[in-house]
This record gives sequence, C-alpha cells and structure tokens, in this order.
Amino acid sequence: MATSSEHNLADTELQNTELDDIPTQPFEDELLSLIWKFLESPGNVLLIQGAPGTGKTTMALELLRRVKGTRIGPREISANKVYVSSRVSPIKFRRQFPGVHEVIDSMSGKGLAGTWTENEDNARLSGATANIVHRILALKRAKQKGIVVIDSWEGAVRNLAEEERRSLESAIFSELDDSKLGAVLVSEGERAPGLRNLVDGIATLSMSRLEGRVVRSMMVDKLRGFRLRRQGALFTLDRGRFTPLPRVGFHLDGDLSETPKVPAIVPHSVAAYSTGSEDLDKLLQGGVKKGSSVLIDLNSTVSPRVGILLVDIITANFINQGGSAFIVPYSIFSSQTVADSMRSFVGNTALNERVRIAEYNQGLSDEKWRVKMKGKIEEDIPILNKYWSQLGTISTSRMMKFDFDKLAQVYGEDIGVPSLGEIGAGIRESAAFMMAVVSRPTMMREELQRSVDYYLKTQTLDESLLIYGVKPFSNVHGVEFSFERGYPRLSLMEIV
Repeated sequence: MATSSEHNLADTELQNTELDDIPTQPFEDELLSLIWKFLESPGNVLLIQGAPGTGKTTMALELLRRVKGTRIGPREISANKVYVSSRVSPIKFRRQFPGVHEVIDSMSGKGLAGTWTENEDNARLSGATANIVHRILALKRAKQKGIVVIDSWEGAVRNLAEEERRSLESAIFSELDDSKLGAVLVSEGERAPGLRNLVDGIATLSMSRLEGRVVRSMMVDKLRGFRLRRQGALFTLDRGRFTPLPRVGFHLDGDLSETPKVPAIVPHSVAAYSTGSEDLDKLLQGGVKKGSSVLIDLNSTVSPRVGILLVDIITANFINQGGSAFIVPYSIFSSQTVADSMRSFVGNTALNERVRIAEYNQGLSDEKWRVKMKGKIEEDIPILNKYWSQLGTISTSRMMKFDFDKLAQVYGEDIGVPSLGEIGAGIRESAAFMMAVVSRPTMMREELQRSVDYYLKTQTLDESLLIYGVKPFSNVHGVEFSFERGYPRLSLMEIV
C-alpha cells in the first residue's frame, strides 16, 4: 500500500475534475502533440521522470485524456485507459477522474471493481504482480487502442522479488509492436538509469526559481523515430491541467503584414487605467491607478518586435478611449515606425490629433504627430512641457511613454533625474499615466526601479515570453499574442 505521505503528494497534483469533461487546451502545443503522436505509434513506451511535485502525474493524466476510441462505421470502440497507482487509492482516483476506465492498486493488484479498501495492506505481492501482468497481457492480446500508466514505477516494484520485477518488465516491454497499446512509466526520481535504456521516449520535468518565483519546464530527451524541432517547453499546472506555455518565437508567429483592425477596448475603471489586457490588469491588481507610473523591464532575450507590440497594445487601448500620448520611441525604432504602428491600431485621425512622437533627426519632414527635439536636455524639457500641456487641452487623460534607453543614448546616462522627477510630479498631479521602458542596466534604470509605482519584468525562455510583477509581486506568467480578430490581443497564463 502507498503511505499516507505518498497519497498526500499525489493529491497535490490530482485536482477534483473529471478527466473526460475538461475543456480542450486553449491552444495546441507542438511538443506535447508530438509526444502524443509518439504514444499513438504501436508499442512505444514513454518515461516521465522528475523530482516530487514537478507535475509528472498531471502530465500522465493529460496524455490519458487524449486517448480517443477507434471508429468503425457509425460505432466507436472506446479506448482502454488503465492507471496503475502506488500514489493514490483507486477509490479516490476514480472519484476524481472517472474518465479512466480502470484503476489498479499496484500493491494489491485489485481495481475499483474488486474488494480493495484503503486499509487493506496485507495482500500478497506475488498475487498483485500476477494480476497486473495478466491485465497488461490481456490488453496486448486485444489489440485495441489504449494506454497503460504506471505511477510510479518505483512504487510498483519497490518490494518485488527479482523474478516478479522481470515478469512486470517483460509484460510491459515485450511484443509491444504487435499491439495498439502504449505505456507511460512515471518515475519518482529525477533520473531513472534502470529504465532509460528500455524506454522509447523520455520526458524530464523540473521546477526552478526565477527571482523567488516558480518556473516549470519539460525537457524531451528522446522520442525514438521522431524529429524534435525543439526539446524544451515551459508549462503550468493551473486548474489541475498540464498546459505548456504559448510559444512566442523570436519575431512572433502572427502575420503582421496584414492591415490590423482597431482593437476592441478594455474599459478603464473609475480609479485605474486598463492596459488593454484583462489578464495584465489582474496581474497589476486592477490596472494602473491614475497618476501612477509603470516600468517595463525588457530583458535582452526579448525580441524588440515583441517588446514594441506589448507597448503598442497598452498605448492603443489608452488612445482608443479618448486619451492622448507623448511618446519617446523605442531605441532602435524611428518615429515613423512608431507612427505607422500606432496608425494601424488607433487610426489616422487619432494619431494626428492625440499622439505626439519625439524625433531627434532634424532632417525628417514635418508631421502633425512628429515633435522635433534638439538633443540637449535643457532645450528639450521646455519642448516636451509645451506639447504635454497642449495634449492636456485636447484630452482629460494623458499618457507619457518613454524609452529610457533612448534618452540615455541621446542625453547620456547621467541625464538629469531632477528634471524627469519634475515631469513625474506633474503626471501624478494631473492623474496621468507614465510608462517607462528599459532594457539596459543604466543609472536611470536603478532610479526608476525605486521611484515607479508598478514594475514589470520580461524575458524569453524556451521560446516562451515570460512576464512577472516586482511591484506588485506576482507569479511568473506566460504571454500569448493572438491575431485571430485582425488585431493583437494579449493574454497571460500563470505558472502554478
């Protein structure tokens, strides 16, 4: 029998949800789909290994959930879903996951239909092994699609004699190619040297820390017969599901060549401005309070194209609700690039009337939205104040968006913080919204970290864009950009 501590460990991964009734994943992850195709190939055995609490059971259940029956004409023959557990009792497991057809206790060999009870721990091990071996061999002979999950392998073989262990291994690994059965072995250790050479695929789950926050990752070490475009992916166990984080890629997967439509707005509240994403508003505990400042720290792993899209979504939502904005462009983009991008999301009229974009190249043509700066802080502060005041006569809500890397590039890293502090005080008094973007470790960045009200960090890891709050503190979230409505939408997936 599994000990109570093992039962408790399993309960942290098994949520009170029905396996067959859970909604489909919000998106289809290529790596998890490849693992599933691997298991659908006749006779393949997958080893899921990792330290306790990394999500092994939840991943195994996700693979079980995907097993579909075989359709013969109008009839569908249900697939076999068998779960052999040393971590949680069959009664408790079937209560939580009724979609699994058969649950067998690895210590007694009995399933839910038998006379197994949680207090029965004196069954003969040889009988238990014989029952499990007999059941696996019967499934092979049936040549019917299905999966057998043994969770965990160490628990199943812990007290077996050598002969019993060889019988169990033979039942799983021999003559699998002639059956339609796949097998998943869950290993409680981070490495399982005794199994690695026997199985056809290996997925290693791990849990690490990012500035005190949990990050979960999956590494596929091998999938025999399958080409891996990438081996790693981040995932979350939110709501008891094994869900890989969205893959953002280096320059996004959305087709940005199409003309975007004006985004649907996410309304401001009485006390706070919305970021244009309900998920990001939730991370910020209700949006950005009026008169506050936000610092977005873009790690060097984040593509500039991704960074400007994140900022554009926030800015466009503000402008499309009647707001106005003064923008100092992202360091490697010209004022024209920023204008073209904003025009796509707010329209030409709003761009000309309520957006002003700083430009340090005096040779460019005049535009209503373009503000030519001198490149000297003592001359440019009055220019900025002039246009900031003009925007105040046009709109009751204003945004100041700075790329502080650009300011450091133009004015030097020892730019006068008191001058910017004066601007910040004016923003607070007028209940405006200041958004600062940084990516380099400058003196100004250190000053901003101390003075802003909200502080967000971003980075790319295993092709997923991550964002998390320093002010206020939050868990790590995966970022997904979607373009199915003709304009970009931003949603978050929390890593738990």
